[in-house]
Amino acid sequence: MCRRLGIGVLESVPGYVNFATDDPLHQGSQWNEQRPNPVLAAADVILVIDSDIPWIPLVNPPPGDAAIYHIDVDPLKPYMPLWHIPARRTWCADAATALGQLAQQLDRTPIDEAAVAERTAHYAALHDQRRRALLARERPDGDAITPEYLTACVRRRLDDTTIVLSEGISSYQTIGDHLLLTRPGSLLTSGASSLGWHGGAAIGVKLARPDHTVIALTGDGSYLFSIPSVVHWMARRYATPFLQVIYNNGGWKSPRLSMLALHPTGHGSRAEDIGVRFAPAPDHAGIAAAAGGAFARTVRHAGELDAALDAALDAVRRERRAAVLDVVLPPL
Repeated sequence: MCRRLGIGVLESVPGYVNFATDDPLHQGSQWNEQRPNPVLAAADVILVIDSDIPWIPLVNPPPGDAAIYHIDVDPLKPYMPLWHIPARRTWCADAATALGQLAQQLDRTPIDEAAVAERTAHYAALHDQRRRALLARERPDGDAITPEYLTACVRRRLDDTTIVLSEGISSYQTIGDHLLLTRPGSLLTSGASSLGWHGGAAIGVKLARPDHTVIALTGDGSYLFSIPSVVHWMARRYATPFLQVIYNNGGWKSPRLSMLALHPTGHGSRAEDIGVRFAPAPDHAGIAAAAGGAFARTVRHAGELDAALDAALDAVRRERRAAVLDVVLPPL
């Protein structure tokens, strides 16, 4: 439908691969940025599909005169009292069924092909501009490993039999942007506030898809919440090897970001420590080795990362044991 009409696609907090990221109509995703999204801000007609929070009205709303339509399996959100989308029409419907019906209707509708070509070219140019900007950020900061560089190194090792679980928390957007996934079913997230989900979920995914490589990407805080000693004992007990990559920034970064969003110039913005650092640092990888016999390595330098990823995946695929890479990023 989008290709037939030249419709740009913007994802809001995507937890799955909803639209191929290499499609020229894909315009990326927005999370909780405290600034307007230029694609959304320029839209004149918007179709919201199965999105509880497509934008934050205070910081990145669409134009006030935009024509908004909404399709959702639960459009009234009775358990979300502060929820509202100013839609002209709202439908309670299954998204796949509704989109199929809309696509069928296009066969009976006159279409301005010149306008479609103009829109497609417009969004393709924006897509290419965004993609170039993303790729330009995929390099280390000297010898330091950045989240963008780490995600790009993981991406280069994905194939059609890889499933990625993401619980990067403060790196959610970076992971989603730089994995550049195109295959439905290749990405899973918890879709809810359940820190530590990824460890048990990786075991479950491996049980369901034993012929796939499972890679779990996690922050160091969510890694500890997963109770890794139990996770890796279970992975060995049930023969469900997977690779766990820790985006280790030395503490709970998300609470700090939330504090700065509310009080950008308060005491916490100037304090060296607000109680969210992990010091002294745990031996994250060592926990998995002790409890589950996992391949374990801590990576501190950019030059070590490629070899460490290859060794860890070899342990998962050939040795049939779990692997943990504790990748040290610039600190909070």
